[in-house]
Formats: sequence, C-alpha cells, structure tokens
Amino acid sequence: MTTRERKPSRRRLPKAAVAAAAVLVLLAGTALAAVGAPGTIRDWFAREWEEITGDTMDAEQLDLIDRLTKPVGVSDTQNGTTVTVDSVTVGNSTVWMLVKVSGDYTQEKESLYHFQGMDLTLDPDPDLVDTPGGYSLDYPYVGVAEDGTLTMLVRFTIDLAGQSSLLDGVRQATLLVDNLMYSDQAMTEGHWTLTFPLEPGEVGTVLTLEEIQAPAMDLETRKTRTISLRDVEISATDITYVQSVEDQKWDPLRCALVLQDGTVVEQSSGASRFRDEARTQWSSVYYWQVPVDLTQVTAVRFGDTEFPLK
Repeated sequence: MTTRERKPSRRRLPKAAVAAAAVLVLLAGTALAAVGAPGTIRDWFAREWEEITGDTMDAEQLDLIDRLTKPVGVSDTQNGTTVTVDSVTVGNSTVWMLVKVSGDYTQEKESLYHFQGMDLTLDPDPDLVDTPGGYSLDYPYVGVAEDGTLTMLVRFTIDLAGQSSLLDGVRQATLLVDNLMYSDQAMTEGHWTLTFPLEPGEVGTVLTLEEIQAPAMDLETRKTRTISLRDVEISATDITYVQSVEDQKWDPLRCALVLQDGTVVEQSSGASRFRDEARTQWSSVYYWQVPVDLTQVTAVRFGDTEFPLK
C-alpha cells in the first residue's frame, strides 16, 4: 500500500470494516439537526441548497431531485420499533436514503442519534475493479419531526473507479441496521433488515473534459504544482478523473461547480483507487454537496482555476 492510499482524508474504508467503523468515524462530521425534520428528501435538499448558496433552490434543480428520487416505503419492526426506508435518491456513485424511526424521540441534541451498526449491500455488486477500494455510510442530517418520528438522511458513497455506475440498472439493495443509539447509550436493541429495489432515475447529462492542467498540492509537504487530469467526467452527483501514477501523491485543489447565476457548489467527501489491475491509472471520485442540474453549469473549478464547460 502506498503512502497516498493511507491518507485518511480520502475516507477509503475496506468493505469488511464499514459496518463496524465507518459510521462511528463519520458520525463526527454529522450536520447538526435543524428545527423541524424535513418530511421528504426533496425538502432536505432544498434546505441544504439554501444553506450552501444562500438562495432558494429553483424549479430546475427541484425537478432534477424529483427525477433522481424514488419512493420505497419498506419497513421492519423489532422490539416495538419500526424502521422505514421512506425514499432514495440515486446518483452515479451516491445514494441518499431517507430513514424514519417510529417513536417519541425528544432528546436535546437530536444529531446524537445513530445506529450502532449499519451496512448496505447491493446485488449485483457494482464494483467491477479488482483493486483496493471501499464504500462508506454517514448521516448528513438527523432530526425529529413534530410527531416524534426520528428522521435520518443516510448517505452511501462508493468508489467505482469510473468503470461502472449505480445508474446502470436496477439492483437489489439491503440496508442492515443494529441497535438505535443516543450518543453511547442504547435506546432500542434490534437488528433491522430492509430490502428494496434500487431503481435509478433519469441519468441526465454527463459533461466531459479529455484533459486539463489543474493545480494540486502534496498534502505532506504542502507544496503546489500543476498536474494533468484525464478522462474528467462530471455527473449531477459527482466528478471522476484519472491522474498518472507519478502524480499520485498530488491532490488536486478543492473542486466546485460554477453555475450561470454565479452559484458555487463544492465537493464534499471523496475517494481514490487504481482503475486498472496493472496499477497505472490512479482514479478519483468526489461527491457534490447536493445534486446539481448540469444544464445550469458553466465551469468546473479547481482551487481558483476555472475550466469552461460550455
């Protein structure tokens, strides 16, 4: 394993460790719950968009969310507590799941609710590359609705090295959650299993750049230089690109999309792995903070350097 592969900033987790480790590690970054839990994924994205941009989400962006989102409504009840996957939004390598837990949850810090264990399995497996990779789960939002329903937005991200997509077709998804917790206190013990079809919505536009010269930083020395990024593909939910093995230690500066009205939507988390078994192509994926209607995008930005897309 190279030095670059060990960097924690990439959130690269082996699949076997996800249920035990990913949730606990990533929970530290959970957004604080806002007053009044959003009732739908659409509501949450609209709220998040306003928080990020300072403006309301327009009709075109809302329509994109609707096209990517499917109702689910699958529930499992253990020890008197029902866990429901209400709906899902599916992107190229990201799934947002709106999960609701019945009961009267009134603790002061709502964001401290979480499941002790959590995993998502997909059949068929979308990972087609036989190189070290991983996936992760976290909670962008946790809140309690007025009726006492605990509402969680669970995000699943996976590094597919640009070789496949969650939008390729229908998959069987199974969300496994264990023991509802408040901080380190067990609220309800149980093992809930929620199986549902992961149905992709409309794929939409994909923007491409064959090769660009982007600013990058060596995270160990903090030095900067320009490197080549090839096979740049931008979807509504993420960006993927390839760099040479020689440039593997150089991290491109923070990426963002620039919209026609000047709105900027930045990357959130990301991951890297080799795209090929010969380990000659170092591939990265970064996920946008929220899905973006690419018909409104004019440029992609790395650091302060913009690359026109239209």
